[in-house]
Amino acid sequence: MQLRGRDLSVSGGFRVDEGLIDLGRSSAPALSDDVIVVDDPTLARKPPRGTDQPQAPMRMALDLRVDLGQNLRVRGKGINTLLAGELRVTAPNEQVAVTGTVRTVGGVFDAYGAKLDITRGLVIFNGPVANPTLDIEALRTDLEAVKVGVGVTGTAQNPRVALVSIPAMSDIDTLSWLTLGKASTDLAGDQTALLQRAALALLAGGDGGGGGPGLAQRLGLDKLSFSQGANGLASSVVGFGKQLSERFYVGYRQSLDATGGGFDLVYKIAERFTLRLLTGETTGVDLVWTWRWD
Repeated sequence: MQLRGRDLSVSGGFRVDEGLIDLGRSSAPALSDDVIVVDDPTLARKPPRGTDQPQAPMRMALDLRVDLGQNLRVRGKGINTLLAGELRVTAPNEQVAVTGTVRTVGGVFDAYGAKLDITRGLVIFNGPVANPTLDIEALRTDLEAVKVGVGVTGTAQNPRVALVSIPAMSDIDTLSWLTLGKASTDLAGDQTALLQRAALALLAGGDGGGGGPGLAQRLGLDKLSFSQGANGLASSVVGFGKQLSERFYVGYRQSLDATGGGFDLVYKIAERFTLRLLTGETTGVDLVWTWRWD
């Protein structure tokens, strides 16, 4: 570390001997209720004694290498794994940047009542600290016939979650093997209802264990439904929609076997008259008149 005038340079590296990142903690430490923090902007602009102008900000050159070692663990929210890898922390244009790859070692992930092995877990930093690239795959490996699980790609701020199966199969069969350990054609009635709830939770962004807003909430959806079709679970329909304004609603529905889907467009013409347009296997226009009484 060197300081020359207003220029600070920091270089070197360190290794993590042991560490624990606990995701299960509900909140960060907070100040006591009797502590009051006053932020007075005039104090920050006050020049030092004997000068007429404030001092220039300190410039920093940063080059640190961080070795995560062999005993850094992260657990909570269903995850339990060791982390390994090496990161380089720099400060180009006085903005902190991180490059390098963090990988999981011997990790497991509990979801929908199943224990998934993290077969590939990479978090790739290429500059912005808060938005690394994700390449994660977790599989249920206790089944002899198939391997099923979930994959996460994209970035931390825009992740993409998809079902994964070996050999390839439909999403409904993948979810059935993942949650119940059998094909969807072998399910009993109560197991079908359980699979419906799991499919709805997956669409909503839940992990089977709760915590955090789901996809429907993050997208601002007003309706999210799951209904079983006449031909069994494979023809079940997932629907979601959004009230765009006081008068206009748009919705979409899709069967799990990917054979049918369509849009619902609803426009409220007046207090008692509504215009509805349906697309898909059956296309039509409805004019609905509503009469209410006590």
